[in-house]
Amino acid sequence: MASVSDLPPGNYLIAVEGGGTKTQAALFAAYGELLQVAAAADVNVNFTTPERAISAIVEAVKTVLQKEGIAAADVRWATYALVTTTMVAERAFALACPQATLLPYNERDVVFARAGHYRPHGVAVVAGTGATAWAVRQDDGRQVGMGGWGSLLGDEGSAYAIGLSGLRAVAQAWEGREAPTRLVEAACQFYDLPQPDLKSALIHLTYQKPLSRTELAAFAREVTRLAAEGDDVARRIVGDAANDLAALALHATRHLFHPHESFVVVIAGGLLNAGELVLGPLRAQVLQEFSHATVEVGSEQPAIALGRLALHHLSPS
Repeated sequence: MASVSDLPPGNYLIAVEGGGTKTQAALFAAYGELLQVAAAADVNVNFTTPERAISAIVEAVKTVLQKEGIAAADVRWATYALVTTTMVAERAFALACPQATLLPYNERDVVFARAGHYRPHGVAVVAGTGATAWAVRQDDGRQVGMGGWGSLLGDEGSAYAIGLSGLRAVAQAWEGREAPTRLVEAACQFYDLPQPDLKSALIHLTYQKPLSRTELAAFAREVTRLAAEGDDVARRIVGDAANDLAALALHATRHLFHPHESFVVVIAGGLLNAGELVLGPLRAQVLQEFSHATVEVGSEQPAIALGRLALHHLSPS
């Protein structure tokens, strides 16, 4: 097998995946070897400007190329799955690697690919800052998507939902309207807030800073940690979110599959760092209704999974 240095120009593929939290780029040799990975800021134009989204994509691409010492002109293919507009993606790649052939995919494709499914028949669920579920049938091509309404209109079962519920519980517990919970102390430490003056400090942080969607979703790590340690309020919040995520997955599933059918359900996203607190209820509820389904976790890094998906489709076999 040729070494990377032996490859002639035009034998590299770059994969870029990104949404409302971050962007990731992965560089591959044409024969499939992963060479480098780099990260940049978010690209979802519902929460950032088109200019910043373009800059994030360009930065991710340039960084991963510089780390390997590869010229942009040597990139033959650029595959992407970006929660942004087509205009943003095309402008960014025109700046970052203008000679590359573009291979667009979507977030659903990446979720399946993170579990190694490149021709999926089943359901994909993403549980990250937001929450979305898709169902797709390989036999007849039908597909549906549910959720993905964003933080104001939806995202039930997401890290954002858990973080927001956690801070609401903090406010209520501080006033004595909620059961005592370690979430109060956790919020003060996480956001560097003075507990004696918590109300004014948290209001200032939330509304005047203001607290970003990503910063709020990040508090979900503290909520899930305390839930795992037995805090009753945190356990209730995480349990409610897990049930919401299961309901979303089941709603998408029922549109295309019958209980007697066999198919895969792939779940991916940062919220799964909570482990069985989130995954357990979802798995149990899916299998209770669809006993022939197989529930899997998509653990491959998003951009790496996307690159492998594109290389699979480019392969002559």
